[in-house]
Amino acid sequence: MASLSVIAPAISVTRDARGTHVEIPAGVNTDEPIVIDYDVADAALVAHTFVIAGEGSRATIVERLTGNAEREIAVSTTVTAAANADLTYTVLQNVGSGVRVDAKRISHVGAGARIGWNVALLGGVSVTDSVISDHTGAGANTEIAALFFPVAREVVQLTTEVQHNVPHTNSQTVVRSIAAGRGRGRYFGNIRIAAHAHGSEASLRDDTLLIGKDAKIDAIPALEIAANDVKAFHGATVGAIDEEHIFYLMSRGIERDAAEKLIALGFFEPAVARFPGETLRAELRTLLEEKLAGARR
Repeated sequence: MASLSVIAPAISVTRDARGTHVEIPAGVNTDEPIVIDYDVADAALVAHTFVIAGEGSRATIVERLTGNAEREIAVSTTVTAAANADLTYTVLQNVGSGVRVDAKRISHVGAGARIGWNVALLGGVSVTDSVISDHTGAGANTEIAALFFPVAREVVQLTTEVQHNVPHTNSQTVVRSIAAGRGRGRYFGNIRIAAHAHGSEASLRDDTLLIGKDAKIDAIPALEIAANDVKAFHGATVGAIDEEHIFYLMSRGIERDAAEKLIALGFFEPAVARFPGETLRAELRTLLEEKLAGARR
């Protein structure tokens, strides 16, 4: 089963055959992250998480999926944020090369509430992950920051979708990905604005960097807009490391390998910077650096 960090006494955490249940009562605010650790080597693992954030509550949850085993693991997360709740949910997935992951995550965001999804997919031979956020009340806000990094023969498919079903809702999605070696990836990003969701604003930005001639990532951003008086845009880029940037750094005494490393790690930074807390961001940067080093061997 999952292991859990010490949390504020007012917050309820229970575990049963269905998974881990977290309930944050109305009005409860905590600065201490709730950490849920899932180890794929645990044969009895049930990696399903259910979160209810009460009205006006504020909390941060960090879900870690680690370990290695020759197995396929199903992961799911369901978040319900009541009116004016503020919940940040971070996923740090760093499993071994024998693991296949199929993850589905959904949030229901009430009036004036905010959900921040931060997702880092850094391991597994085959990974499919989806994040869907459903706006159920006016003023709801979703922020998604995601990154993935397939190397060797790893395959990653990420889907994000924000459903603007009521007026005056907001969303911002930022995705960064790098593929190296024979790494393969695909990103589907969608923004849906319903016919009656006037006054909504949404943005989606996806950028991809390829290292090596055999790496490949497909990016498919989309907008479905049925309302007038909305602001929505998306953009995507796919490219290789710019040789001019390499030359600039080398002209200042930096060796080529180090220059490529600096560029690759800097490329992830717009997504990394959205993860909560400097300690977690530093950990994520270290993991990215280690993965990049492994991809270059």
